[in-house]
Amino acid sequence: MKLYKRQICVAILSISMLCINLGPTYAKGTSFSDVTAEYWGYASIQWAFENKIVDGYPDGTFKPDKVVSQSEFLAMLIRAFQPNDFILGTHPAHWDEPYLNYVDKIGWKVKPTNKTFSRGTAAQYLANAAGQNYNVADSIQYLLDLGLANGKTTRTVKGFYKDDTLSRTEVVVFIERLRLDSKALQPISAVEEKYNRSENVLVYNNTEYHFTLTLPKTWENKFEVVDTKDPQSNHILKFINKTTKYGVLFTIAVWPKDYWIEREEEIKGQIPAVKVGEYGDHAYIFHTPTDVQYDPSDNKSMEDYKAMFKDVQNIKSSFEIIL
Repeated sequence: MKLYKRQICVAILSISMLCINLGPTYAKGTSFSDVTAEYWGYASIQWAFENKIVDGYPDGTFKPDKVVSQSEFLAMLIRAFQPNDFILGTHPAHWDEPYLNYVDKIGWKVKPTNKTFSRGTAAQYLANAAGQNYNVADSIQYLLDLGLANGKTTRTVKGFYKDDTLSRTEVVVFIERLRLDSKALQPISAVEEKYNRSENVLVYNNTEYHFTLTLPKTWENKFEVVDTKDPQSNHILKFINKTTKYGVLFTIAVWPKDYWIEREEEIKGQIPAVKVGEYGDHAYIFHTPTDVQYDPSDNKSMEDYKAMFKDVQNIKSSFEIIL
């Protein structure tokens, strides 16, 4: 009887030690009191929970806005992929030791853990996970180009806000996107590489009007840009679908700032227009057509136009002034 009780005590103690070694332990539950179905990251949180990447807290919350540390991020990332050669171990000196050892094993450059974990560093690890050894800026651009990140304000390196921290929700969203795109964590080369954007996207540079746009690779040889002037001598750049020959996908108007300020409300009342940038005395106005831009009887050109038009909002958010 004494032996039986002793075995139970040992088992309980072992379970307790295992929970400590794995880091913070949380109460399980498929719904969290602080995450409603309307919350922007709800689906990703549920995905992460169901795949045992994250858990909730004992009080039934998820704490979606809680800032994530480097070790927590790496642990979530490794749990998402469950690599066969990852060994959790039974008695690590600290709960995050197995995760840090694993990323070191596959060549990732782990930052000092006493520093605040930033979005930029997270971008590097996500690029590492895809087998790329880029600096912070190139890692961010890589994620933006592949659609693994959208940026906080715009789909640009600047709009990504690399020095900001990440919340638990942001992390699971990033990891879910990567997991859907990749099957396994990849090792990286020892030498830092330069990211070649032309492998994944088309970069439209307009040196005359000082702006750039990121276009999907699928747009290659399928559009043309026509520069026209309106009666007020304002320039209007029309991005046209070649298959339809005339179908405008979107336009960027280059107007004097004063002209836009005076007529903003009037213009917005007529077309879906939004200012996307300024340079010198000019404002850049992005808008999409409100009328049909293809022949409904021509199924091929209609489908081609619609497929390209789906990309327009992402293109708009990639607008960036170049000096």
